[in-house]
Amino acid sequence: MLKRFLILFLGLFIIITACSDDDNPAETQEQIVEFNLVESVGNQYFSSYTSTSGKSVNISIADVKTLLTDGDTSNDPYIIDYRSAADYTSGHIIGAVNMAIGDLVTKINDGTIPKTKTILNICYTGQTASWATAVLNMLGYDAQNLLFAMCSVVADNSINGTDKWINQIAGDEFASQLKTTDLTPTTEQTYPTLSTGKTSAEDIIKERVKDILATSGWGNISAATVFANPGNYFIINYWPKAEYLNPGHIEGAFCYEPKTSLKKDAMLKYLPTDKTIVIYCYTGQTSAQIAAYLQILGYDAKSLLYGVNGFAYNSLTKSKYTPPAADYSDIIIK
Repeated sequence: MLKRFLILFLGLFIIITACSDDDNPAETQEQIVEFNLVESVGNQYFSSYTSTSGKSVNISIADVKTLLTDGDTSNDPYIIDYRSAADYTSGHIIGAVNMAIGDLVTKINDGTIPKTKTILNICYTGQTASWATAVLNMLGYDAQNLLFAMCSVVADNSINGTDKWINQIAGDEFASQLKTTDLTPTTEQTYPTLSTGKTSAEDIIKERVKDILATSGWGNISAATVFANPGNYFIINYWPKAEYLNPGHIEGAFCYEPKTSLKKDAMLKYLPTDKTIVIYCYTGQTSAQIAAYLQILGYDAKSLLYGVNGFAYNSLTKSKYTPPAADYSDIIIK
């Protein structure tokens, strides 16, 4: 009798142990919160806001020219130009490769975009390129954005799109509508749920980027659209508090201070999942990076094109666009 009992007990123990082992992968998968994995990476990146090698995320055309003409090819960046094929052909920086933003993950996965070089992202105004810069830096690349993009290189009508910035800052359409009231969000929200099925932050980010670019696009909105109905949006003024108060902010906007606010233990918890989030900064380039991060986290986020430069240029005391002051035609191919 005892022998039979021991045999039965051992059999049950083996079955339970085997079932437990079989269930472990499923339990592990259930315990993975994809949002937390991405937030951890984003928190680290936006707290420092530098590339993986510690470089500024923005680089001037003067510094790019120095790199390309110093006789040392080892420090030349891998340059990606996200403009249309026709506009790329009309004129581009030496060595730049033309790539559609929609192919970003494909070119990452097939090794086209190297991890052994600094990646320099270029577009028309710096907004699309900044979105790509955030994605690449969060994936461990050493990525930078050309400040003001091709509009910083040359004011040449024969190169399509190089007049976009100068045309945009022609007026201060909404400068008189800036507010100085100090607003603070107080309602905590539920975080989005991500369900890519991936188990690493890198794979989750890539899946989210593929989905975003295939559906909603990288996420931008015009000042005219926002000012027409500011109450339709949760608006983030991504500036230091002093500048949020002077020269002021869009009606209803909340101050999210750079490098500190977009954390779970700070103000990330106030972002709604049932309302479009609009982020703006000085130029639209930092806000494009923030929009990339929030979109990947599952929010409906958009960057305000051109930032405050685009609607209240003369209110700014810094980070203002100016046309190219030097001749960079020697690093341009037409």
